Amino acid sequence: MERISAYKGYFIAAYTVEAGKQFVGYAKVCAEEPDSVWNVNVVEKLTSATACSELEAVAAAEQKARRAIADLSPGWDSSTSPGALES
Repeated sequence: MERISAYKGYFIAAYTVEAGKQFVGYAKVCAEEPDSVWNVNVVEKLTSATACSELEAVAAAEQKARRAIADLSPGWDSSTSPGALES
């Protein structure tokens, strides 16, 4: 599963990978809207815990990305400080 969403001026490119009988969610935080989850200019990469479904895994990764974005200090410039989000 793949999807791109927006949050507080950033974009979250999220996807899942099957891990045995479960799924792991991954999110890439981007300052610019990506064309796909694979071709992005990444600010930060995040991983969620395993989940029983793709929907749960991608939602968990998106939630983790939203928390990281919310923790950014005001005036943070993503073009000069790549990798400033903590996972």
